[in-house]
Amino acid sequence: MVVKLMATACILLMGSVLAAAQQLYPMRKFDRWGYIDGSGKWVIPPKYQMALDFHDGLAMVKDTYQGGEVWDFINEKGQKVIQSEYFGFGTFLKLFDYKVTILPHQHFSEGLIPASIQILDPNYRGEPVSGYLNKEGQLEIYGYYDKVGNFQDGMARVEKGGKAGFINRNGDWAIAPIFGAAGSFSNGLAPAQDYASGKWGFIDKKGKFVIAPQFSKARDFTNGLAAVWKDFKWGYIMPDGSFAIPLQYRAADSFSDGFAFVTTDKDAYFIDRHGNRAFDTGLYEKMCQSRAFVNGAALMSISPANRGCNPYRLVEDIVLVEDTNLLVYVNAQGEIFYRQDMEEYYSINKIRRP
Repeated sequence: MVVKLMATACILLMGSVLAAAQQLYPMRKFDRWGYIDGSGKWVIPPKYQMALDFHDGLAMVKDTYQGGEVWDFINEKGQKVIQSEYFGFGTFLKLFDYKVTILPHQHFSEGLIPASIQILDPNYRGEPVSGYLNKEGQLEIYGYYDKVGNFQDGMARVEKGGKAGFINRNGDWAIAPIFGAAGSFSNGLAPAQDYASGKWGFIDKKGKFVIAPQFSKARDFTNGLAAVWKDFKWGYIMPDGSFAIPLQYRAADSFSDGFAFVTTDKDAYFIDRHGNRAFDTGLYEKMCQSRAFVNGAALMSISPANRGCNPYRLVEDIVLVEDTNLLVYVNAQGEIFYRQDMEEYYSINKIRRP
């Protein structure tokens, strides 16, 4: 059963969500985070404990308040649009008899963000409840779901009873939960795991397999290609199921902004949609880790001259977890447009400048 909530959440709304022409990127300055633009200029000063990527015009930031952690959403002017009422990791707001939690790896897509909902009644013994928060801080859709995913192409993956299906914007089942697992739709196709065989294929919006289940793993279609894993190697297929880039990689991310990060037995680098190595300009010589391109730029950590990589790494979807290497941003031409200075490196690692 899915219910549309008409009541407004008891949260503080500040500012408005405005579209901006410039892209903003989260960046660290010593022990604080803010946002830079594509020229490396600070637009939102570094004042947060953590700052995540912008999606749909909003970004999640972590701050402290009265000794506790709070997560808020800001717009591209740095104004708080949805403000947390609770302390703690990802806990977001209270709505009457519910507590809504949004984890930091979630983000807005098509105006909604996935959320888990805790029933505050201590006597409640019913099914798990999940749903979606809109940009006004209202619960727009909720129901008895185990987990929910982002809306893409007007549909969202929902898990219930150990199986995955899809709902529409009205909260109604568009595809019944009959799959072992599933990804998100893109251009009418979504990866889905056949419940009986455990193999992955791709379904259309009627829930029919149009690319037969044959892969051990499969990712969403992005930039017209989908990463698939078969025979212990990754490659990329086109919407007709044919291979655009043969199976050959030990690891492979989804394409974003025309590039995908791949790993072989000996190396790691970005490729273009033809499988060609991108940015072969010495960029990788000191690279420790890299995230995928987001909004036209990729965040990398590199080791300074005469030093190896520290054993911390960037994490998919989260900006970083204690990465103590130098952080740089790279644009779609492979050019570094922002680099932390060495003073920050020495300060963060608590070592003396040589």
